[in-house]
Amino acid sequence: MKNSNEKENTILSLANPWINNENNIWLASTLEIYRNIEKYLFPEKLDTERQKQVINLVNPEILKLKQKQKPTLILAEEINPLAKQFLVEHFLSIQSFQNTHVGEAFIIDQTGQFLACINIHDHIRLKIIDCHGELENKWNELLMAESTIGKAILYAFSSKFGFLTSDPSFTGSGLLVTVFLQLSALIQLNKLDEILEKHTDELILITGIQGNPNEFIGDVLAIRNNQTLGVTEEMIISSIRALTTKLLTEENRARNEIRTSQNAHIKDLVSRAYAILIHSYQIESVEALNAISLIKLGIELGWISGLTYLELNQLFFNCRRSHLLSNYGDVIPQDELPHKRAEFIHEAFKNSELKI
Repeated sequence: MKNSNEKENTILSLANPWINNENNIWLASTLEIYRNIEKYLFPEKLDTERQKQVINLVNPEILKLKQKQKPTLILAEEINPLAKQFLVEHFLSIQSFQNTHVGEAFIIDQTGQFLACINIHDHIRLKIIDCHGELENKWNELLMAESTIGKAILYAFSSKFGFLTSDPSFTGSGLLVTVFLQLSALIQLNKLDEILEKHTDELILITGIQGNPNEFIGDVLAIRNNQTLGVTEEMIISSIRALTTKLLTEENRARNEIRTSQNAHIKDLVSRAYAILIHSYQIESVEALNAISLIKLGIELGWISGLTYLELNQLFFNCRRSHLLSNYGDVIPQDELPHKRAEFIHEAFKNSELKI
């Protein structure tokens, strides 16, 4: 049986789903499905002993999933705050795992794309992260896992409402789909609000990467469904796909506008972002993510050389707090972290050149 350090290392050494991500706009997407077991109360109403029973019931069924590569059960009490925060960052979760405790657990596999949460709000939450825009394929993969588990475990289901969840807003299909788009041109040209108003869809909620609808860190929009009751999984995915496609079209149109006009304001923003990233002695994560987004835009417009979308996508993920700490073996004092982040970015930019 693995000890706590081994479990933490299993998390911190997860394969990076974004390692081959060369997309300039579509950063990532996640699909998450919520299920509960018929004969048990929701997790928050269970005592620790009952929660452990749920873990013992669910764990063997997930470990048997043929499409998962060496899934590993990790009890919440076995891992430290760094590992918990790493899971949040890795799977782009708007939910914090810092307060998870005895009676709650995670299951991950070696691909770094699959996460199962047990007794965290719902008995079972299955999540897949994808960096290639394969919503339909990933939904089929998630559905296969859910169906396989459902052959051994009876889910809480109502003929009137559908699958029952601890949060009534997820009752019905229990499916949450999120696409993360980096819409730098629309945001910097102040066209985003106009575009979103034109393409409003009542099934969809737009927020920033951390769930705040008023703060788009790194120019990233999280586009997710805000309704699961009365809509099918196919409707949810279709609505997300349709809006995402429209936004991609509008973003590319905005980028072409900047390219044609050689917008001086955008050139200044990109130049300043470049200077910040290569010259800062220390830098906080939000400032770094905002600047990296502008550098990606600069690469597309031909204003920066020596860097690729692949390198910047990896940097975008890896310069966040827990990923950076894991890279240095969790030996960095908190007050030194901004300096180490700056050094990490300097290394990534060592062959780059500003051509404006």
